[in-house]
Amino acid sequence: MLRRFKPYRRLAGGPKERINLLRGLINHLVKYERLETTYGLAHETQKYAERLINVAKKGDHDPAAMKLADYWLYEKQLVHKLFKVLVPRFENSTGLYTRLLKVPGYNEKGIPTAFLEYKGNPYPPLRPEKRKNPDWIINQLIRGAMLDLKNSGKLKGDSSIPPSTNTRSSDRVSAVGDGTAV
Repeated sequence: MLRRFKPYRRLAGGPKERINLLRGLINHLVKYERLETTYGLAHETQKYAERLINVAKKGDHDPAAMKLADYWLYEKQLVHKLFKVLVPRFENSTGLYTRLLKVPGYNEKGIPTAFLEYKGNPYPPLRPEKRKNPDWIINQLIRGAMLDLKNSGKLKGDSSIPPSTNTRSSDRVSAVGDGTAV
């Protein structure tokens, strides 16, 4: 038997239950801007949340956008939040308005969980920011190699090299230009 491609997941009892479940998740996502659920539900909800923002970017005067927002959002305050808060936030963005982060491990039923959130939400980030430490040995070695290239004349006028606090003695050349270290 061949497997047939289905453009969506089977989530609940039938099509009506599936849409009602997705509408509830979309409402929660718009209201709180972050949602924790199973990975399958979050992935399926992400498609509809992205589409809702894309259509809402047409403006609240567009009848198709208002009809879609009224269908997916139960509360009147959420329709207002969609058009007055979320759409201006993503005005200059072309896509990917949501972030799907898989939680390591499984929930009590053995199903993988995930967070779905709108980008730019007011909550603290779920992932720590990547730190750039200039004192790491690899960064010191790269900086030294770039300075050597710049001093040899092979790399001209590159101002992207940040100044280093600990310079090597070979980098400090006297102002006379005779090549002796200071």
